[in-house]
Amino acid sequence: MNFLLFITIIFTFAKIAKSNAVLNYVEEAFSSRYEVQKLANYAIDWAFNNGMILRYDIRHNFIAQFSPVSLLPSPFPREAFEKAIAVQEAMQLLYFRVACDLDFLLDAYKDVVKTDKHIRQLVDILREVKEQGIRQPKTLMIMRSDYMLNTVKSSKKDGKDRYEIKQIEANTGAITGLRIDRRTTELHQRLLKRIGRDPTNAPQNEGDTNLINSLFMAWESFGNSDALFVILSANWNKYKFELRNIEDELERLSGGKLRVEYVPLLEGYTNFSLADDNSLLLNGKIVGIVYSGLSALGYQANEKEMHTRKIVELSTAIKAPSLAIGISSSKKIQQLLASPGILERFFPDPAEADKVKAIRETFTGLWGLEKNDEQTERLIAGAIEHPSNYVLKPNGECGGNNYYDERLREKLLTMTREERSAHILMQKLHPMTTKNYFLRPFYAPKFGLVVSELGVYGTLMGDLLTRDVSSNVQRGHLLRTKSAGVNEGGIGVGTAQLLVKFRLAKVRPIDRLRAVAPGHHSSPVLLQTWPSRVGQTGQLGRTPKAFSDRGSPWPGKFK
Repeated sequence: MNFLLFITIIFTFAKIAKSNAVLNYVEEAFSSRYEVQKLANYAIDWAFNNGMILRYDIRHNFIAQFSPVSLLPSPFPREAFEKAIAVQEAMQLLYFRVACDLDFLLDAYKDVVKTDKHIRQLVDILREVKEQGIRQPKTLMIMRSDYMLNTVKSSKKDGKDRYEIKQIEANTGAITGLRIDRRTTELHQRLLKRIGRDPTNAPQNEGDTNLINSLFMAWESFGNSDALFVILSANWNKYKFELRNIEDELERLSGGKLRVEYVPLLEGYTNFSLADDNSLLLNGKIVGIVYSGLSALGYQANEKEMHTRKIVELSTAIKAPSLAIGISSSKKIQQLLASPGILERFFPDPAEADKVKAIRETFTGLWGLEKNDEQTERLIAGAIEHPSNYVLKPNGECGGNNYYDERLREKLLTMTREERSAHILMQKLHPMTTKNYFLRPFYAPKFGLVVSELGVYGTLMGDLLTRDVSSNVQRGHLLRTKSAGVNEGGIGVGTAQLLVKFRLAKVRPIDRLRAVAPGHHSSPVLLQTWPSRVGQTGQLGRTPKAFSDRGSPWPGKFK
């Protein structure tokens, strides 16, 4: 018995050690600062050479910077990744059907519009579209569904934590960055090879190709080869290089027939008009497609810009996406879809029960705050008492506007009931923590504890009147990686390393590691088992210990 117990303990420690090796492989990949900087220099050069770049700022349109990126892919469980990929097409179908149900949308926002002027203006446009009739039923939805790997602490004696994939956001508005996501994966495949890891474990990432093909398909379906393709944008866009790539590829696919025009939302007020047959005209020329680079929910438009949106929606141009799709993925809609019985409204066919089940499994706790009843008051009181268990989210949230911890408590204490209706409460998740280096312009590589959010891309082409779907495709992904101590973080690029089974390892407290700025791309690496460290046989190789601190371009301790 004692011998069996001894073997069990040894086996358990071996599994934990293997788990640590997997989760901490980035830390184990380097023996010196010199090695880190050597790989970082290669990564930065590759990024500039291969278009993984962003505009610098509005004052310097002639200056580019490389996109912030994790130095290596971040570990991510294969099973969770594959689950998020598998449910995407069902998720796209759900939000398309929501957009087709204008009565549901208008009713969903009836309390929100009382205090949210921006949402009220969008809903007014949607109501006018409903009253006048949908003049162009064809629409293209570009969707990104965001998930977090939530860690559930074990209550059993074996002490095994488990993880679950939970949706934190659905995005059907302006989706950008897909080309950078693909380039990030390609970069990380090369970097994995340089440290002796298997690059094929990083899954292919072709979301940008699917987007371009879908936009071209929409333009062809308009049926007029002379019609313009309009990209609705702001005066300045850090993703302008990506938009230029879309422009070039569309012209190539059309054999030079397709012509792209960039129209800032404000300029559309004077340059757009409607013909007698409700065709959209840009300075007198027919527009076939309007591809929106500005989120209807996230971009706070002024009156003239709102007029531009209304003109576009009332026209016969194909919208990518339509306004109905653009506002179908707000926090309020997300919360309503998680309510009992609502999914069945959009999937009434028993043959689609598997879609309902798969979607529902991704939901986390979501609660509306608009009701003046005992249950809502109890919920709010609980959130005020334990604010660390919740996140307060406004409907127009596109990053940076959420309330956490003490700010959440203060907000709930001061909000009126009408103001509460423009927000939802979400269960706060506990993401898996790993380690990585981050590269940012003007900064040395930084090492720290990180958490990752997985985004899954796809497109759907459908008819808003008949609800028929001509194309529904999942392709592409991103990993938004940020410091474990940061609540908010914009889109960042990184690759995830996808693992099959592992025990979640204990990690050092966050305050013992250097802070890592939010907003870096990463990418996933899919692994059945984690290969052993290659060391000197890898392309990067080992730096002799005596040389480890010599020639380092940045000071300070390695760890």
